[in-house]
Amino acid sequence: MFTPEQVKPFITHADPLVSNAAIRFLAETYKYPQDISALVLEKLVSAPHKEDVYLHLAGAFPQTKVTVQAMLHLLNAGLVTGNARVFLSRMLLGSDPELLKPVLPQIKTLDEDWYEEAAERVRVSDLSSEDVLRLFNEETRKNSGLDYGDIDYDKLDFLLSELIERELLQPRETMDELQDLYMKEPESIRTIYLIQAASKLKIAYVLPLLYDALKSDNDLLAEQAADALVRMGSDEVIEYLVKMYNEETDGFLLLAIADVFARILLPSSEEALIALLEKEDHFTRIAKLADGLCRLGSESAVPVVQELIKIGYDKDYVELKESIYVSCVMQGRALPELDQWRREIAEEDEARAKKLRG
Repeated sequence: MFTPEQVKPFITHADPLVSNAAIRFLAETYKYPQDISALVLEKLVSAPHKEDVYLHLAGAFPQTKVTVQAMLHLLNAGLVTGNARVFLSRMLLGSDPELLKPVLPQIKTLDEDWYEEAAERVRVSDLSSEDVLRLFNEETRKNSGLDYGDIDYDKLDFLLSELIERELLQPRETMDELQDLYMKEPESIRTIYLIQAASKLKIAYVLPLLYDALKSDNDLLAEQAADALVRMGSDEVIEYLVKMYNEETDGFLLLAIADVFARILLPSSEEALIALLEKEDHFTRIAKLADGLCRLGSESAVPVVQELIKIGYDKDYVELKESIYVSCVMQGRALPELDQWRREIAEEDEARAKKLRG
């Protein structure tokens, strides 16, 4: 099974398929080595096509004075354009306010809107704890009446991180409010953020609520429950999700559970995927479970996926050839099929691109 330290160096790998998989692994497992952003920026500088680097997954990675200055240089020099520039700005503006404060004049010369957001983060960081808590309460209640697409998630994320860093959320009070809100307004944005808070605070007794929320027809609520379960990641979580997988019949829920397994870095998670795959007979779920094993870096995935590539699998849902290729590269396994798989992946990507171009 992969560890964050094992995967981290592959961020700068020459093959974008491998480097992006490394970024995705660290982002989705919530494992952020301190130098992760420096490696992402190193990859960005060397990448011939900047827009292909998975910067959209790097917004929560920790920054340093050096990476902040590096991002400012890239943005000032016009070396990053289009969506890559937008995502790089999200990395910059997600920096700790203490890092943003001395560079506010530089940000202002780049973009007035960026400056206003950065200045607001600095302002909020200087507020008293009581004012930060009041502002969080106001923002969650104000945003609860909006469509999900109109919600200021960046501001809410920052306010929540401030509350947690200042230890302003008490576990019992947080859970009492969350349980009450979940009964009355399960899909409100305040409920969503209290779920985040409970999982980041590692409140063990939130787990039954998370298991229930994972079944929700509301995509945002179900996604937040899945993310929270990954953050809570424990053998207890794995054990319950295995039970749920064996008892539930909803296909989308089973795929969501399989995805959670692929993001929790525990031996029990790998064991669960192997056990479930051995008895799974659904075409799509077989591919999903096998993909999860590849993402975890399980050696057990290799013979299984080799066989699935030969006999066929649900290519419309997941591309196992890419999954096993990346997994083998990171494991250092030199299979004879690797070069052939990489050529076929490139050919299939080109065919899709031509189809899109008409």
